[in-house]
Amino acid sequence: MTNTTGRVPLWLVGTVAGTLVIGLLGVFFYGAYSGLGSSLRERIDASDE
Repeated sequence: MTNTTGRVPLWLVGTVAGTLVIGLLGVFFYGAYSGLGSSLRERIDASDE
């Protein structure tokens, strides 16, 4: 990344970066809430064996 600000508009970089960050946060929270029950069930099943 050498001097890309001259060719790419700063607002475009900010928009893409912001979208990626929001997307990653969304996936993280979605995985945390949806994966919580399945991970707990896996631990319970593993402890039963």
